[in-house]
Amino acid sequence: MIRDRNIALKTKKEFHRVQDMQGCLNGTFEGTGGVVLAACSVAASEQVVALGGANGDELYDTFVIPWDYDYSEPLRWRVWYTHSSTDADTPTFSFGYMGRAEGEAVADITSPVVTTWSGAVSTTANAFGITDWVDTSSEAYIPTTDKLILTVLTLTDLGGAEANEIEIWGVEYEYTVNMTSTDNFRHTTSYEAV
Repeated sequence: MIRDRNIALKTKKEFHRVQDMQGCLNGTFEGTGGVVLAACSVAASEQVVALGGANGDELYDTFVIPWDYDYSEPLRWRVWYTHSSTDADTPTFSFGYMGRAEGEAVADITSPVVTTWSGAVSTTANAFGITDWVDTSSEAYIPTTDKLILTVLTLTDLGGAEANEIEIWGVEYEYTVNMTSTDNFRHTTSYEAV
């Protein structure tokens, strides 16, 4: 029997494609800029992306908090994108979030906690770009009563890129799994719904 909680932390990842983001309605995103879904600039790829048309464009989504989510560890995010030109642009993405509990009214993300990533894109046209992981410090803001996290990804600055050169494929989330109870004893499997 394990009598301590010295188990290496494990994480899980979720990838939210732009087509499936909750803030996308009939191919156009709610929020500033009205980001639209379109064919990737490599038309033969037959892929759909969200076009970054201007500074300040917003892409809204939701992260449903999983049953095994560790509230004491931060939620992390990164963006998957392509950049359709060979220019050495340096875009900035901002990610805001706000938790909601059961029975709490859904609201616009007017005062979110915001984290930011900025960096240079590849100068190879249409090369995949993946931002570094960004820690949200959500453990300090999301209480265990929250079941849903409303999110907004903002193309804060295209970093010199022309309109629609930045093509968003989706947002990847990473969270830490809550693996052990606080009593330092192994528990049997429960067949109750979680």
